[in-house]
Amino acid sequence: MFNKKMLTSLVVASGLSFGAAGAAFAHPAPPPPPGEDMPPPPPHHPRMFGPGAGPMGMIFQGIKLTKEQKQKMSDIMADARKEEDKNRDSMKTIHDQMATALLSSGKVTAESLQPILDKQAALEKTVKAAHVKTILALRDVLTPEQLAKAKLRYSKIKSIKEQMKELRDMDAPAPEDAPAPPPLP
Repeated sequence: MFNKKMLTSLVVASGLSFGAAGAAFAHPAPPPPPGEDMPPPPPHHPRMFGPGAGPMGMIFQGIKLTKEQKQKMSDIMADARKEEDKNRDSMKTIHDQMATALLSSGKVTAESLQPILDKQAALEKTVKAAHVKTILALRDVLTPEQLAKAKLRYSKIKSIKEQMKELRDMDAPAPEDAPAPPPLP
């Protein structure tokens, strides 16, 4: 009655039809209500440099480097990433300590959380110092001409961001025209 070829064809056809049915019922996300902006894109992977890090992360992109400069920058960034990963792990540990303290039985006060907050503040200071150290090390690799090009690039990026803000503000309703927020339940 059913041979192997027919059974295989039936399985493939049913799989394709279920896939097509799933695609037919998929709906795109609804557009935002009139007068509201689109939601922001998902956050970029938290690294120090690159498009997700803002204009400061992009100033070294687009500069022609020698092989030696590329290697030096690559080494600097590899060291910075190792330190960044270590700091991220430390921050996760601090967050876990905070969660454990907050979810523990008994009374939790600001004073009892202060040692954890002090550790977090110290680590944030360390992270900022590491970022400055890395940026300065990368800057030291560049020639004066390359620095001038980076400065020009930074000014252009800053100008473009300001223009984009002006364009967004043009379409934004005035505060008195904005719809009232819904009442709280």
